[in-house]
Amino acid sequence: MDSDYVFLCGVMWCRFGQQEAGKELLRAASSMDPDMRALARAMFANGALRLRDLERQGQTSSRAI
Repeated sequence: MDSDYVFLCGVMWCRFGQQEAGKELLRAASSMDPDMRALARAMFANGALRLRDLERQGQTSSRAI
């Protein structure tokens, strides 16, 4: 697993919430390489925040309807 792959998984997780990409980030988060771990954890956390924000937007827009 290399950093380019982890970054692309992070993009797919952050932008689209793709579950397989999230699983790969979790796998990379337990890597022996500290830089890889840091990248994977940062991308996973960023995607989780984005998904939470999208869920909140969805809840408020459904209430408006």
